[in-house]
Amino acid sequence: MKRKKIKKQTWIGILFLLPAIIFLLVFMIIPLVWNFALSFCEWDGMSEVRFIGFENFQMLLTTKAVSASLKKSVFIALVSTIVAMGLGMLYALFLYRLRKKEQTVFRFIFFSPAMLPLSVVGILFIFVFSSDSGILNSLFGMLGLENLQRAWLGDPDLSLWVIGIVQGWRQGGVIMILTTTAILALPQSLFENGKLEGTTYFDDVRYIILPLIKPSLNLLLSTTLMSGFKTYDMVYAMTKGGPGEMTYTAPMKIVQLGFSYNRYGEAAALGTLLTVIATVFILMARYAMRGEHYEY
Repeated sequence: MKRKKIKKQTWIGILFLLPAIIFLLVFMIIPLVWNFALSFCEWDGMSEVRFIGFENFQMLLTTKAVSASLKKSVFIALVSTIVAMGLGMLYALFLYRLRKKEQTVFRFIFFSPAMLPLSVVGILFIFVFSSDSGILNSLFGMLGLENLQRAWLGDPDLSLWVIGIVQGWRQGGVIMILTTTAILALPQSLFENGKLEGTTYFDDVRYIILPLIKPSLNLLLSTTLMSGFKTYDMVYAMTKGGPGEMTYTAPMKIVQLGFSYNRYGEAAALGTLLTVIATVFILMARYAMRGEHYEY
């Protein structure tokens, strides 16, 4: 009787998991396998698929525009991740010291940018960083700081920094929400014992909060890096890849190769390269954030 009950519960569990499994197969696993297989082929979307081995990868790695787009994606991913993690943790540590009512208000304020679509945020910041009538340059002009005025989105040395910082600012709210949740889940007895030992707030952060929420930070770091490597909307909205192709990221290059030039094999190969590079950086980040797991 007990075995029948367990068997019935197992089948019920499988039944509930089936929609999620089908979704993952259709929209993630099958496209991923197809993209990997296509990266070794030549296909224009009309003729037959022709296997050509590693020629797509050789062509991509020897093309300056493609290799440059990969470097730009890496740069934006790193800058946006650093900004998002830094802001999110600062927000969370600030909220932790407030009462519940104040927490609710500031949590909404800090999280509100994350509710906006990337394209909307990009268009919004065009008005901030525009070289002619942008809010930032106008503010510098009003303060008599004309020497600080820049073509923020037109300067190749600044545009990638601006895009990375804006994207990190938008993602900071998500990091804040999840970090705050992890902090509030910590036992209050740990902090009470710390008070008895005479610890300060910064001691609590260093010796209690950060070590105990490290698993959560590790996961957030991985997901934020992953999101940074997929940057497309923000760049397209703010610069459209310009000036020239100075802010052309790998995802934009994939779309260009596939849907503008009908070189789907090369686009798939570039997608595979981007996936490998992102995986390497995520594994490096997880290794750097490794540490002991505490039970409490």
